[in-house]
This record gives sequence, structure tokens and C-alpha cells, in this order.
Amino acid sequence: MAAVTIHAQTGSWKIKLNNKLVLATANEDEVKNVKKITAAEWKKNGQLEIHFTETDPDTWYRAFRFNDEDDNELLVTDSSSMVKIPVSKLRALFKGKKKIVIYTTISPRDPNLAVRIRRVHLCTLRLQ
Repeated sequence: MAAVTIHAQTGSWKIKLNNKLVLATANEDEVKNVKKITAAEWKKNGQLEIHFTETDPDTWYRAFRFNDEDDNELLVTDSSSMVKIPVSKLRALFKGKKKIVIYTTISPRDPNLAVRIRRVHLCTLRLQ
């Protein structure tokens, strides 16, 4: 099962804030995938977009998980390889927080298939 889980988590992703590319990578790295967001960008009324390109499409359901610096899960989007979230919604959810940590998880399309769920770090946004 471990090989299935590792293989299922392969792909690449792009993260945009207000139509500006913040990160484009295929590597999970909790040090390099940290990006600073200025107060001016954070105050705009645009969107945060995540596009995940699967290595093997249509094999898994993908979810995006948004946590704060204390690892509290504040938002989850299910069954999607792409999500757009208004910055105003994120500002309300993360009011007073300094970090947004974005993870992805997968689950099998076949409910009878048992796999261990592992979250993959996509990006950390440091709010200035």
C-alpha cells in the first residue's frame, strides 16, 4: 500500500495570488516552498488559485487543506485538482494569523480500497 500512496501523490502544482504566480513546482519542500505575501497583495480583492496536475489523472480524489501556524485546519476543499478561493474569504478565516499552510491529500475513488492518507505540503504563505 505504501507504494500506491507515494505514487498517488506525484504531480506538479502552481499557486497564484491575484493572477500573480507565487509558486510552481513538483517538489514537496517545507523550507523552499515558503513565500512572503505583502500587505498590499493580501488586501486586494482577488483570488488564491491552486492548480494540481496529476501524474495519473482520474485515479484519486484530491482535497486541499488550509491550516494556520498552530496546525488548525480552517478550510478544506474536496474532490478537486483546482481551486479558486476569494482572498476576502481567506482574510476572514485567517484574521490575526501570520501563516497559511497549504496541504493536499488524496483518497481513492473506490471506497473499498484502503490506503493510508498522507498530507503533502504544497506551500506556506507568510503574511507580512
